[in-house]
Amino acid sequence: MKRITKPLLIGLICITVLTSCAPATAPTMYAPPTPINDHLPTVFDIEIESPASSERLNDPRPNIIVVLTDDQPYHTVDYMPAVKNQLMKNGVVFENGFVTTPLCCPSRVSILSGQYVHNHEVYTDRMPLGGAPKYDDSECVAVWLQEAGYRTAYFGKYLNGYEDIEPYGVVPPGWDVWKAFLSKNLTADDDVGSTQYFFDFSLSENGTAVEYPRSKDNFSADVITNDALEFIRAERDTPFFMMVGYYNPHSPYIAAPRHKDTFRANAGEYWDWVQYRPPNFNEEDIRDKPDYIGDLSPLSPDEVDTAHKQILRSLLSVDDGVASIMSALEKAGLDENTIIVYVSDNGLTLGDHRFGAAKNCPYEACVKIPFIVHAPGMYAPRVDSHLVANIDLAPTIADWAGISAPEYVDGISMVPILEDPSTGWREDILFEHWPTEEGVGSMIPEFYSIRTAEWKYTEYSTGEVELYDLVNDPFELENLAGKRGYRETQAELASRLQELKSE
Repeated sequence: MKRITKPLLIGLICITVLTSCAPATAPTMYAPPTPINDHLPTVFDIEIESPASSERLNDPRPNIIVVLTDDQPYHTVDYMPAVKNQLMKNGVVFENGFVTTPLCCPSRVSILSGQYVHNHEVYTDRMPLGGAPKYDDSECVAVWLQEAGYRTAYFGKYLNGYEDIEPYGVVPPGWDVWKAFLSKNLTADDDVGSTQYFFDFSLSENGTAVEYPRSKDNFSADVITNDALEFIRAERDTPFFMMVGYYNPHSPYIAAPRHKDTFRANAGEYWDWVQYRPPNFNEEDIRDKPDYIGDLSPLSPDEVDTAHKQILRSLLSVDDGVASIMSALEKAGLDENTIIVYVSDNGLTLGDHRFGAAKNCPYEACVKIPFIVHAPGMYAPRVDSHLVANIDLAPTIADWAGISAPEYVDGISMVPILEDPSTGWREDILFEHWPTEEGVGSMIPEFYSIRTAEWKYTEYSTGEVELYDLVNDPFELENLAGKRGYRETQAELASRLQELKSE
């Protein structure tokens, strides 16, 4: 376990006549609506002949389910009725939940390994710097739990480039049940995605490639949901660990046929939709931003609105999956001893700072994710402000299973703060990025950031730096790096950043 640092003691005197001071009034926060309260999700039914055995119910080891989405903007959970009215209402919602590298494959490996990317060395989505073939999966969290007596299962999207591992469709170590997407001639760049993961897809089912021809009943999220329900039914008498990796809402943002008319003008009064217009939307004054921001091609407001609604439609099948999983757990009598974690592999911009619908950036829209722990019988429901990250999931899961995570793990078990929010915790977290092979991520120079509760400081390989006062400037509009009055703060953060990079 990594040491918990002492608080940064930062004393600042802001002379109001100086132009370097942050604005006296913070920008208006973007507040999503509270829609869909009366909407009932589609619940996929499964017959469970009898509830879990008394022996299982007397076993103190909880079942653990991780629901993982792909490229989900932080605020979009407000449009997911089951997630909002069940998981969030009765769970611990971490409002400062992050990924340490905002890109699919590196982040997913951090989830499985508990390591920063500079330690597991899967830097991007594709070889030679990244992708599934670069990951040594012999020590992932599933291996730890399998050895501890858990039944393990993975459904859905695994790692980018999984189909390049030999033999084709191989089952990685640690997984008892395996049904993962196999790519078919994927040539689109990292930020475009492919319809093949929604319709007309194939899965490696325990090592055998199985085709799912296009039909309304073969929408990938629904297939994955039903696989998860079957696993719950089959394994209800054994402690289990299951990951459900939906491809939704990744571009091209495909929705299940039943949701194609949602958020349209004629969809009904309970489907309110509000434009996403944070203060940094298509930011006009970028003189204080790094040079690559000026090379971006912003989407028009109409284009952003279209992408936003498509993303929300795509997420509704995930929401149906959450509702269905919770229903199956209740039928099996496992709802009180199953922990559900809901996260995404990275955030996504929707016009923030001139980015269209993109990831890889150091700004909040890229690194902040929905991060929910639903275990109402164990932890009091609340909104929690601790800094938590994807690297914390593996050691936390190990802790829940009653085992110790390996020494190489960089993350920290969240169990102490889940049990007692006053427990001491980390004061900062590291973000890091390496240019991708193509797409918007290839335009962003290598960077390292440190984020505290109050500050974010970023150093780029170009020598450019950024410093933001997140208390007074939560939308990162005014770069304070190098300005009078902030030099001491910048120096302290720069020093601490070097320490984090070496851990």
